[in-house]
Amino acid sequence: MALRAQAPQTGGMSCEGRVSGYVLKLARRSLRLTQQRLAEDLGVGVATVQGWESGRRSLLAIPAGNFLALTNRLRRLGADPVLLDGLTMALQADLFLGQALATPHAHADPAEHLLGSWVITRPFTGLVAWTISGRPPDDLPLPSSARERGPVPDGPVLGADERAHVLAHIRAAAERADRHSTSGLLLARQAYYLIGFDGRSDTSTWLVDRYRADRRIVRPGKGWSPAWPLVRSTASALTRLGDPEPMRAFIADQLDDDAGEIANLNYWAFWTGDLAVQQTGDAFIGSTPLSAWHGDRLLRHLLDRLNGDLGFVELNIHTLHALIRIRPELLNDWSLAAELNGKIGALLDENLVSASAERELEALRYGIAMQARH
Repeated sequence: MALRAQAPQTGGMSCEGRVSGYVLKLARRSLRLTQQRLAEDLGVGVATVQGWESGRRSLLAIPAGNFLALTNRLRRLGADPVLLDGLTMALQADLFLGQALATPHAHADPAEHLLGSWVITRPFTGLVAWTISGRPPDDLPLPSSARERGPVPDGPVLGADERAHVLAHIRAAAERADRHSTSGLLLARQAYYLIGFDGRSDTSTWLVDRYRADRRIVRPGKGWSPAWPLVRSTASALTRLGDPEPMRAFIADQLDDDAGEIANLNYWAFWTGDLAVQQTGDAFIGSTPLSAWHGDRLLRHLLDRLNGDLGFVELNIHTLHALIRIRPELLNDWSLAAELNGKIGALLDENLVSASAERELEALRYGIAMQARH
């Protein structure tokens, strides 16, 4: 059952600005500018910059033209382009958080929920998860800053009550989502993935209960089915919380035929930016031809996460095995092939993965050797 809250935490969606404000602060720090100097460069008062960075003045509330002028000026000043891209995505994160904070749980409407209207991206997920877990996104540069007065938080901060409200809102939306509609399935599975960043003791129990309840409503078949993304996201969330068994079951049941493997590769390509097309639903996962993306970003992402300490390592191994099977030419880069070979050896020496994952690692090692002969 969802946690209860009787009142919203803020006055409205446009009031929220902490994520974009903090990313703006990172952009300023990448320029090694004080708030006073940036204000002078932008032609605004220092109180305005302070308000933006703290979230008291939401960047969502300024006209679109002014926001574009702000980002263009930061670009001309030499701000990190990754941070500028992140600033735009941070507005989406603030919109999501604003909706959650402004909505009493009893009024959460799954039909109008942001998580049911588009397939969230890795950058968006990382920014929202930052406010839930306190861990900064892996791909967001965090520049060292010049000394600033007073204590400086190391990320966008939600108060304890606000964080509890957001998490309870996500649970409530997931519980009410219609499992018989495509938007409802999308909302539920994306809510589960975000909940996986909540390390509280009851989160795993709640997710397991939802996992069992969902299977009574929409039973996934072998390989690809409309329920495939729901099963994957639930398994991913539970893996993040320390339970690898649902993911092992997902690999065995939903990735055991060509349709399931294609779906897995398509979703990973989207997640890593190889398939850089915004999606409004999950149908693309099962229908996109593999020729629509290359795989170099996906390979790099998987290589960076081929680590026995990571809970997702078996899914990463399986996906890497499938990727090299369809794109063996990716191993023509000998530095990448050597890096992969070294990580395979380390994983096999650690003996931390299942027997099926070991077989896939051995197959990858054999593929590297065969590719080297050509």
